[in-house]
Amino acid sequence: MAKFTIEEFRKAYPSDAACLDKVFKMRYGSVTECPKCNRETQFRRISTRRCYQCRLCYAQFYPTAGTIFEKSRVSLQDWFYIIYLFASTRNGVSSKEIERILGVTYKCAFRMGHQIRKLLETVPAEKLTGVVEMDETYIGGKQINVTGRTLGQKKPVFGMVERLGNVRAYHVPDVKKSTIMPIVHEQVDKKASVNTDDYPLYTNLPKEGFKLHSAINHTLKRYRDGATSTNTIEGYFGQLKRMINGTHIHVSDKYLQAYIVESCFRYNHRSYPTEMFNLMIGQIKPIGF
Repeated sequence: MAKFTIEEFRKAYPSDAACLDKVFKMRYGSVTECPKCNRETQFRRISTRRCYQCRLCYAQFYPTAGTIFEKSRVSLQDWFYIIYLFASTRNGVSSKEIERILGVTYKCAFRMGHQIRKLLETVPAEKLTGVVEMDETYIGGKQINVTGRTLGQKKPVFGMVERLGNVRAYHVPDVKKSTIMPIVHEQVDKKASVNTDDYPLYTNLPKEGFKLHSAINHTLKRYRDGATSTNTIEGYFGQLKRMINGTHIHVSDKYLQAYIVESCFRYNHRSYPTEMFNLMIGQIKPIGF
């Protein structure tokens, strides 16, 4: 698959006008009829505003209204470039990096980052099936005199991954049965072969309808028993922690799920990384006028 290089990005989006044309096409498609005068027409771009105008009745339409670009004074070309960085990096883009690159305030950079992360929010179409690994991890710095699954100041994250497939992960308040099992029922097919570690929470899975359950005993320092392991989900957790600890340093409870969504998007599209940019831009859905 051909790479989407920075040179190709610059050729495709050399100006704000080119970016606005892209947003117009993504939202309205190849529209030929004006919704105001109901006549076949053409729409010309107003050079002084993010606006298109019907050539017949002069009705004006703003394609960035209702999108992540609304009410932003940052140029669309700069927005598209930061989206390109999100799509081309492995470990994310920090707000400080956006601040340095664009010369904007930290507040503006922080908002841009989280607006772009909204493009990564997708609704899972089907439940996970096949061999599904699930586990929990804890996000946060090292703590003194805190061992095992005691939370302290750490933030719990529960994850499930279809082996050789997609991952889904959630910031949860705790790892109790009442919290985890509803997520499992919603996201995992009961015919799946579920692999977990020996944490007592997962002993309830057969009673919950997941008959094909195998556990690996981490207490005995065992990490694979034939086809049974949780190495895939633990590999994803490693990527998530590298992104947070290496790029963002610290994230709050309020925004942790947004970073998890970003890491899931990147993991789930790992087989075609060069298409991530188009997938993100493609989230600006056609909605009509």
